[in-house]
Amino acid sequence: MAKPLGFLKRKTPEVALLVETSTTYGRDVLSGIAAYVRENGPWSVKLEQRSIREGMPNWLRRWRGDGIISRLPLLEMAEFSRRTGIPVIDMNEQIADLGLPLVFNDQQAIGRIAAEHLLERGFKQFAYIGQRGGFWSDGRWEGFSTAVAQAGYPCYEFVGKGRTMADYQRRIWETETPLVAQWVADLPKPIGVMACNAFRACQLLDACRQVGVAVPEQVAVIAGDEEEVACRMAIPALSAVVNSGRQIGYQAARMLDRLMHGQPLEQTKVFIPPERVITRQSTDILAINDPLVAKALEFIRHYACQGIQVEDVLQAVDVSRSTLQKRFRQVLGRTIHDLILKFRIQRVKALLAETSLPLEEVAERAGFKYVQYMSEVFYQQMGIRPGKFRLQHRLQPKIPLVK
Repeated sequence: MAKPLGFLKRKTPEVALLVETSTTYGRDVLSGIAAYVRENGPWSVKLEQRSIREGMPNWLRRWRGDGIISRLPLLEMAEFSRRTGIPVIDMNEQIADLGLPLVFNDQQAIGRIAAEHLLERGFKQFAYIGQRGGFWSDGRWEGFSTAVAQAGYPCYEFVGKGRTMADYQRRIWETETPLVAQWVADLPKPIGVMACNAFRACQLLDACRQVGVAVPEQVAVIAGDEEEVACRMAIPALSAVVNSGRQIGYQAARMLDRLMHGQPLEQTKVFIPPERVITRQSTDILAINDPLVAKALEFIRHYACQGIQVEDVLQAVDVSRSTLQKRFRQVLGRTIHDLILKFRIQRVKALLAETSLPLEEVAERAGFKYVQYMSEVFYQQMGIRPGKFRLQHRLQPKIPLVK
């Protein structure tokens, strides 16, 4: 007896993922796609190791699968889709509109949230360093500068020579850095600066070091994306806007699934807002106009975890205890000792969450002589014991977003 049609197995869709595996963002996008496939698949996925600069693979010209999710900034992708009838969802952010259904970051929202982060820290002067000609960077500049203008403040811009991602991955990066250094030296201080992405922010930090500009005391820097390794390894560690790569991947997979099953899209253009800002050392400060306090803070930031005392700070800025304590209280509402402990506790929190070091070594690396004293200070400031904090905040593998 023949089985009813309902028992027939549906063909597994064959899908090509042309997404870079070399960046945090690309991997987040892929994890979002994977989340959708786990819920709604299976799909037979073709995925290769790719860098962000690689073009259309040769095998694709002969491939006849069911659908493609692509980050390639190539007009050829639209022509390929029209010629073959294979649906393509576009996620590239170099070319604004390939004529394909697309899922993009909301670039202006990324700029706005970065501006709000700096405004909350009391800055009244702002600047942006981007990559002119890339619609993603220009969109972030527009969102950032508009938010700053609406708050009633000026906003400066560094206009570089590069026009594409490839330009900034070639020698132009080296030749342009002295120009960035001169630009940052000429900016009014203190100032909050948004860099279009993490690697532009790293270049800015390098330029600041070249001209002796303290970050974040004189220039606070926030990156327009969270390239995690770059942001954590930067000196100082970079604050960054967390873009919704996983949500973008999930939505792109959802749209492609509809097209592969002959269903219409509710929207052919979807813009996903950023998730949040991660605050790290590069913006972890209030705007300070007092040069003496700014100098003392810079010294504390660099040496707090090396066991310095208040006397070391006084010697570094060459001023009396009463004068500096008074100005600390006026500007920051805290004592010098309070600030030393603040930076030490920040280091303790990071070591507890990101390492398995014993508490004795955590204390030593954070500038505390005794574990018990570290634990008491930590409890006073955090309301929780170090061991319990570690259990609650130990870094876990990222969990893909769902609907």
